[in-house]
Amino acid sequence: MGESVEARGQRHRLKQLDLVMSICSLFSEEYERTPAESIWEVLIPIDRIKEYLQTTHHAEYKSSLWVYTQLKRYEDDIGVKLFRREQNDGRSFSLGIYHPFVNFFQKQHLHVSEKIKVANGVYDKISHFAQKRGLTEPVRLLLGAGSTVYHLAAIIAEKSWTDAIQYEIYTHNLGALQKLMSPRVNFHNIRVLTPQGRIDPITYTIVGSSTPLFASTSFDFIVQGTSRVCDGRLYIESAEERARKMNILHECTGQKILVLTKHEFVEMPFSGIDPYGSLADYDFLIVPRRSTETTVRKSYETLFDRNVSGFEPEIISWNYEILKVTPSSRTNETP
Repeated sequence: MGESVEARGQRHRLKQLDLVMSICSLFSEEYERTPAESIWEVLIPIDRIKEYLQTTHHAEYKSSLWVYTQLKRYEDDIGVKLFRREQNDGRSFSLGIYHPFVNFFQKQHLHVSEKIKVANGVYDKISHFAQKRGLTEPVRLLLGAGSTVYHLAAIIAEKSWTDAIQYEIYTHNLGALQKLMSPRVNFHNIRVLTPQGRIDPITYTIVGSSTPLFASTSFDFIVQGTSRVCDGRLYIESAEERARKMNILHECTGQKILVLTKHEFVEMPFSGIDPYGSLADYDFLIVPRRSTETTVRKSYETLFDRNVSGFEPEIISWNYEILKVTPSSRTNETP
């Protein structure tokens, strides 16, 4: 009798989403181990990608064109560009990350390895809090905008059947809502509430300056991301999202967590845009942890160290760091 596909091994292929996320993770790894100052500079030969897929997932792709076709089909499905193709000598080609990324559906794939590390860090903190307090009442979360928060929602949704934790989740993040309202979620453990407002198709959020739903609730944790950090100040491109972030940060009560991949730290803020807050407005920062043995130090790492010099490490794990904002690092300045 002939061997089955499982017995032969190394002949299966990944689903399109898994293929895309795996290749995005490879770009994160390549960026961190090379001198490139931007992930947009990274080009990976298609043969290197196929080798990575086989080594990491035991997925064998003999045809380079087949890999690229699957990526294109995924892009067509979500309606945005993720990769660019650069022709090499002969029939070979390399892939790069498409530039620019302005849409939520693009950003959720950028620096995906780091975002998942951070999301797991937030989840671990929430889980520890729930276990310590007891499981008799739900954990009240406010999940802000951003793709890292989206990955946190995906983790909570995935674990909803195995966790004993119950959640009451407030969010204007439509990506998070999509994950939390999937038919695969255990709705006995998750209750979701949303504010009023208008849907912004670029940031994929419900925007608006009014936050009575949020302001009237006492949260256990408020989780937010940001686009840029410069001299300790926080910036976001969208004026409407800036208003929502500012109101949440300064009007809502609960332990405030800022999730960062560290790539947000820059020398210059957005031109003509005022900050909506500062690092010191938060109680905790959660960032990915990188191995100094396998990565090249980037300029944003230096900027990160400079900005958080007064913060204390609360937890340092293999994959993430939780930094506590100390009284000495807080400021009375307002944006």
